[in-house]
Amino acid sequence: MNYEAGAAALIGLCLSSVLLLATLSWMVNHAHTRLTIAWLLGLATLVMLQSLEFLYHATDMFLRWPFFLKLVDPLVVLLPLTLYGYQRALQGDNIFHPRRQMLLHLSPAFIVALMDVPYWNLPAAERIDWMLKVRIDESLWQPLAPYGNDYLAIIAGLSLLYWWRQRTLGYQGRKARLGSWINKLQTVQLIIALSLLGRILLSTGFGWNLSVAFALAPTSAYLLYLMLSHVQLPQSHPPRQPLAMSPKPGSTDPASSNATPADASAAAANNAQQELFAELQQALANGAFRDNELSLGKLAGICGMTSHQASAAINQCSGSNFYDWLNQHRIEAAKQALRDSDTPVSRICFDVGFNSKSTFNTAFRRFSGCTPTEYRRRNQG
Repeated sequence: MNYEAGAAALIGLCLSSVLLLATLSWMVNHAHTRLTIAWLLGLATLVMLQSLEFLYHATDMFLRWPFFLKLVDPLVVLLPLTLYGYQRALQGDNIFHPRRQMLLHLSPAFIVALMDVPYWNLPAAERIDWMLKVRIDESLWQPLAPYGNDYLAIIAGLSLLYWWRQRTLGYQGRKARLGSWINKLQTVQLIIALSLLGRILLSTGFGWNLSVAFALAPTSAYLLYLMLSHVQLPQSHPPRQPLAMSPKPGSTDPASSNATPADASAAAANNAQQELFAELQQALANGAFRDNELSLGKLAGICGMTSHQASAAINQCSGSNFYDWLNQHRIEAAKQALRDSDTPVSRICFDVGFNSKSTFNTAFRRFSGCTPTEYRRRNQG
């Protein structure tokens, strides 16, 4: 057993586990689409899978359960892709559209899987034997499946490719904080590439075949730091009490005289929800919807309520979820701007709170049945 690599792998696993939890918290407290959620969860899951594989090797568990040898290789090579996909999704781009792009981006995983098939088909004892040999010298590796420097070179090359691709495309939005966040994610992409290239150089130049677990732990720590430093902390507000509607002195209500305690409780709860929803509506009417970073938690904080209270009030009183309700306000503001001004559509998109033109166009077509340009043409005389 390699105690040093095992300790590094265990630290990496702990950090990646906390990273996954921080990712979930990040998604709860920030406005994310399904696409960004998918990429972010994929990133955190792959980091955890790689940590588990390092622990699996360092503790010699493969001697008892050889079935898992090199089983996650095709998935782990997608780590640079998940980081790039998340960056592009933040800007409203789906890198899997058109569909042929999906095959292109997933092709490294397919290639690695095909190369691993002969190794997976070996008897368990033979797979274990190859793993024990490469502990002595990586150059003894003979199966077709990529191992050691060859495997690391694939991931490093993909990291550099996606880093260069994002750097070439750049950030086209106007939100400085989002641009800064994407730049930090690019730094992570570069760290992954350089750490793997450094290990390859040490191996080929000095014969130091260090475990990549020593690079994964700092990378996981940096990712975790980024997540935790950007998670929106809940604001402290005194708890809200439902407001009971008391009748005026001397007045009677025939209906209320026949009401059961359950009816009275339901009526009070409904009144409380209406009051909360009215405050949320007023916050949007005051321009909160124009905030590109507006989330359910942030809007609830502005109104002095919890995210749970805000979500319940919106769902009950508007008949839709937070994002649909918010986008309805944004689209109405966009319609007014399109009718009453000559402001370019691209500027209106950001002015009403959207982060990208593609997201704006999709939402506008959904609620209006046409594109912003078509709407302007129809409604300007």
